[in-house]
Amino acid sequence: MTIGRMAVLQPFGFLAIEESGIPAPTGYQVAVEMFAATITPADVALLALSDEPGWQPLVPGLEGAGVVTAIGEGVTRVAVGDQVVVGTASGDSATEAGRPVSTWTTNALVDEHHVAPFPRDIVTDRDSLALLGATALIAATLAAQASEEGAEEPVVVAGDGGLALATIAALRAASVTTVIALAPDHVHAAATAAGASSCLAVGANLGASGVRRGLDCREGSWPNANALDPALIWTDARAQPLDRNRAIAALTEWMVAGRFAPSIAIGKRYTIEQINEAMMEMEGGRVAGAGLVVMEPLK
Repeated sequence: MTIGRMAVLQPFGFLAIEESGIPAPTGYQVAVEMFAATITPADVALLALSDEPGWQPLVPGLEGAGVVTAIGEGVTRVAVGDQVVVGTASGDSATEAGRPVSTWTTNALVDEHHVAPFPRDIVTDRDSLALLGATALIAATLAAQASEEGAEEPVVVAGDGGLALATIAALRAASVTTVIALAPDHVHAAATAAGASSCLAVGANLGASGVRRGLDCREGSWPNANALDPALIWTDARAQPLDRNRAIAALTEWMVAGRFAPSIAIGKRYTIEQINEAMMEMEGGRVAGAGLVVMEPLK
């Protein structure tokens, strides 16, 4: 049995670092030694839910990356030693004990359906691969659709988190010429670094610019829950059906060609010991982009 170290969300929003035994995988289970996981808006939302009566401690985290250490007898998608990304691949925001994955741990045990192999020699910043569990897959899907609809037509990306930044970068990787970021002022520098042609403040009149299409990548900290300009045709980022294999193939191609780097969507990195600080900063909307939890597996 492996001893795992994990961040466990207790009642009233405190995360305790605990050690627990992780059983050997059976059936279609895959044991993964995690090296990084993202902090998604769904994870931050757990803070409020943990105040409710009857809350039971759980390990958050809906995406991450690591190395396979063991597999059950029915597993065919991955092998021991593979570098993998772990995630729901659907933007699943399950918050109950039956959530599909929990990645804020040094050692995870997940169904092979939520694991995909990823080559070791494509990026030097392996921690950033955590975003390929779900966030970057959504971004790649949106970018492919936009490119098919016409790479020369401008696209507005609304949002201030990791999904918005990853989508901006993916659109540019997919050769979309003009990408306009619609975000709070403190996100504009990060959006420009991700590839935005220009940045607009929340509430800007988009119809006057002549742009017709937009991608709604808003997440938890969008200011004042402002409605998006109805002059545009908006696509809801999290409502899109995903093809994990196709999205990973596109991301792999872009990364090999040097056109996409998942690290561009990371706003700040934390160790697992800093997880309470991380949640407070992410909840307060003070980080432009995704938060990243870096693990130190027990040996």
